[in-house]
Amino acid sequence: MIIEAALASVEERGWEATSMQAVRERAGVSNGALFHHFPTRADLASAVVVAGLADHRAVLLQALHAAEAAEDAVRRVVVRHLRWIEDNPQLARLFLFSPPELLQSMLDEAALDAKRGFAAEIDTWLRDHGWPGTPELAAVVALWTGPAHEYARGWLASPRSSLSPVADLLAAGAWRAVQPVLGPPAARSTGSLP
Repeated sequence: MIIEAALASVEERGWEATSMQAVRERAGVSNGALFHHFPTRADLASAVVVAGLADHRAVLLQALHAAEAAEDAVRRVVVRHLRWIEDNPQLARLFLFSPPELLQSMLDEAALDAKRGFAAEIDTWLRDHGWPGTPELAAVVALWTGPAHEYARGWLASPRSSLSPVADLLAAGAWRAVQPVLGPPAARSTGSLP
């Protein structure tokens, strides 16, 4: 309840304007309960980051596995990623504008394991669709989501009505970027290179 209250407060006001008291009141818990679970604001911030990242990973994996064909999966992930950003702008700002080492420092061992598991699942999906392991996973992910990240940063800095009008365009671009690293179509249908 406390983490959900903190997430809701962050979405409404941003992290800077989210106080421990506001979270406590929103969660309907006592000071003792709040500080028992989260002795410091930094502890609560870590929990918010972990919960937000877990939600983001879950929606991306759902989009990835809901598709039958590689092209549809690549496109769905980009569209769903942009929708998540639009639905969670404060968390997206936190994730896209914070230094990666700061976010990394907020993750406990379980969250780091979840992050590694997510990377392993993406790696496996790519290999099942013909990726030979090169270029490195980070480069493939940058091709896949990099343009959407960059556009989202601009949108978050000065939000317009919606990310939806550009989602299909960015998704199509992602497919054009990722398709060549997946190998020939025959390899994609069997999951291995000839």
